Amino acid sequence: MTEVRGPLDGLVVLDFSQIVAGPMAAMVLGDLGARVIKVEPPTGDASRQLGARQADGYLGMYESFNRGKQSIVIDLHSPAGRAEALALVEVADVMIESSRVGVMDRLGLGAAPMLERNPRLVYVSISAFGERGPNSTRGGVDVVIQAETGWMSITGEPDGPPTKLGSIPIDAATGHVAAQAALAALFARERSGRGDVVRVSLYDVACSLHAHDFTDFLTNGWVAGRTGNYPAATTPSGVYETSDGTVVLSAYMPHHWKVAVEVLDDDRLRTDPRFLTIKDRIRNRDALLPVLREIMRTRSTAEWMNLFDAARLTSGVVRDTDTVAQSEQFEAADLRVDLHDENGRSVSSIRTPARYDSFPLAAGHPASALDSDRERVVALLADKDQLDKVRRA
Repeated sequence: MTEVRGPLDGLVVLDFSQIVAGPMAAMVLGDLGARVIKVEPPTGDASRQLGARQADGYLGMYESFNRGKQSIVIDLHSPAGRAEALALVEVADVMIESSRVGVMDRLGLGAAPMLERNPRLVYVSISAFGERGPNSTRGGVDVVIQAETGWMSITGEPDGPPTKLGSIPIDAATGHVAAQAALAALFARERSGRGDVVRVSLYDVACSLHAHDFTDFLTNGWVAGRTGNYPAATTPSGVYETSDGTVVLSAYMPHHWKVAVEVLDDDRLRTDPRFLTIKDRIRNRDALLPVLREIMRTRSTAEWMNLFDAARLTSGVVRDTDTVAQSEQFEAADLRVDLHDENGRSVSSIRTPARYDSFPLAAGHPASALDSDRERVVALLADKDQLDKVRRA
């Protein structure tokens, strides 16, 4: 039986990045079949040191975004290290870096000299604020970018302080955007024969993720604010406590509202003229929400969900990660990947969210120990002809 190959099989990705965004982008390309070489400083990717819970060598942050890669340590601050990096670039198809703007140029590993050395290279540069503007040389992590791009100003209760989003969504989204951009550049290379430089910033991605708020301001001067668990543009849509838990109900469209009124079965919703139309309900949100909260507390989460599902209303249960991971939906989605390395170490994680009918994603192995793949990487450099054969196959 012929082995099904991923679309990037035979391509080499050099991952010079650290923490989340760049490593995520490289991992996505690896799942699509590319060989990903993680180039780490002598101290390793900084995410090897992160995580509130570490046991038996388990590094959750590093494991999450570096599975399937090969690790090699290269000291880019030494002449020998830079020479080794330049040799790797000659056999690479994609290079990803996430240093502060200007750092790679000072090391002689910026986009211009890399493409001069390998004209078919796709050079992906990920930065905090981009390469233009007064903040271009500043560093930035997810929570800083949330602050600088308006996310914290719209997150939290109206009378409370600005609040960060849970987890690291901007870092992760930037990784996916960078992978998408790299794929577009690779596709263009098939037509032109030339590589390209791709620049992605956390700042740009974070702004684009709430483009509607910027559209409101740029067009009409409207400034978004914090609305807690209830979106400003729609009502009712939000989070409600039941008698034993918490659910989300979104029933703002006219046909949904009509059904919701029957399910909630309270005459105040039927007769109060303040709640008749969408505009009425948005305008009178402060009057409607207390009524909905009172009604929702009269039944359990299971009871409400049974009623909402039967009526085909858009709703959901607020769950912790443990209940999500142990749910039937999580199992049916086949999100879990169980990874094993040659030393018997096992790690379970999450697959790349896209799926394809014609080929399986290459989940690979757990994240490699620091510099554990040096011999394999050196062998790649020694056998460029074999690599070219794989690419042409």
